[in-house]
Amino acid sequence: MRIPDHIRFVLDRLEARGRQAWCVGGCVRDSLLGRAPADWDVASAARPEEVLAWFPEFSAVEAGRAFGTVRLLLPEGPVEVTSFRTDGPYSGHRRPQSVRYAAAMEEDLARRDFTVNAMAWHPARGLRDPFGGRADLEAGVLRCVGDPVLRFQEDALRILRLLRFAAVLGFSIHPAAQAGACQCRGLLACLSPERVRAELDRLLCGSSVRLVLEENAALLFAALPELEPLSRCAQESPYHCWDVWGHTLRAVEAAPAAPLDRWAALLHDCGKPGVKAYGPDGRAHFYGHAQAGVELARALLARLRFSNQERETVLDLVELHGQVLPFSEKRLKRLLARLGPQGFGRLLGLMRADVLAQAPHLAAERLPLIDRAREEAQAILARGDCLTLGGLALRGGDLLALGVPPGPRLGRTLRQLLEEVLAGKLANEKPGLMARALELLEEGPNHM
Repeated sequence: MRIPDHIRFVLDRLEARGRQAWCVGGCVRDSLLGRAPADWDVASAARPEEVLAWFPEFSAVEAGRAFGTVRLLLPEGPVEVTSFRTDGPYSGHRRPQSVRYAAAMEEDLARRDFTVNAMAWHPARGLRDPFGGRADLEAGVLRCVGDPVLRFQEDALRILRLLRFAAVLGFSIHPAAQAGACQCRGLLACLSPERVRAELDRLLCGSSVRLVLEENAALLFAALPELEPLSRCAQESPYHCWDVWGHTLRAVEAAPAAPLDRWAALLHDCGKPGVKAYGPDGRAHFYGHAQAGVELARALLARLRFSNQERETVLDLVELHGQVLPFSEKRLKRLLARLGPQGFGRLLGLMRADVLAQAPHLAAERLPLIDRAREEAQAILARGDCLTLGGLALRGGDLLALGVPPGPRLGRTLRQLLEEVLAGKLANEKPGLMARALELLEEGPNHM
């Protein structure tokens, strides 16, 4: 293993004061996997007050001091230094009520969640692996340190971390860990929405997300109960090979690996179970499922504390994912006007994922239409066609000069002009826009 110079500096200074110090946790795991660690954590026999005293030249964050953690703010980035410790009883299935400082690093490793996260490394002393984490890394398996039920009862977030690590690393889950997580899944209700969302963001973007959620759907449904009906909803259509849950997971897997795109894929058909009906042909139909999905998704996203902007991004995609292809130029312009170039690109990404999760024979027909829509949208943008009020060749000041009073009517008039430009009824040229504005003015204040 190779560690950054600033981490080596922290280790060396602690050891020069007579306190053992080790790199621990995820940085050791990722290094052994040949992955660049996102951050480096240090565990040491030093107490927090000693760490603060021995690194006086750096600012420090002491928010975790009660749990033995000090975050040193080095120029190269923050470094968390945690004292060797054992945990007392846990409160709320999330955090220990108290901690006891430990003399040996092995005691500290014994309190950790999974064996692959319970390893320590030092440049001179090498790897310490009391629970077989390296063998589990090589086998690609996630196993709890000690009793799985106890580990999950201590901290219910470990259930979602288990799924997240499996999805991101492509690892299998040891049967005992899976059984323990299922036994404790009701504890997920104790978690803060923010923590649930943060774990699911990363889980959904994992390369093995479909396989992990296929095998552990009950755990996800404990966190997101709105989605459980999808697993009981057959599609009964020649356009689909899987039930709604199977289709959804394949759409998630095929969507761009960015959180909002994956959330949109996860939720795009969540309205189907509530609107399922049978037509005279005996087939299942899901009329209105997009709007039903918007309402379900709105409540779910609000509960998980998505921002207003994030919610609207996902809800737009859920609402519009079933667009009929091919697009006319008018429809393309309206979608570009509503979503913007980035949002429209996201919509096409979701539509592509949706097609790839349907019956295989549809891809040859529908994917080229999505590609054509992307090319036509790029051509519209390259031409600089008017798509927003800012692109109109007429400004509010021009309407004021015509006698339109400031206020709501001026805005309505501008929006009407934009609507007619987007519909192709009106060229985006000032003389024609002025003439049409005069017509609207003559129609009176309620022309809109």
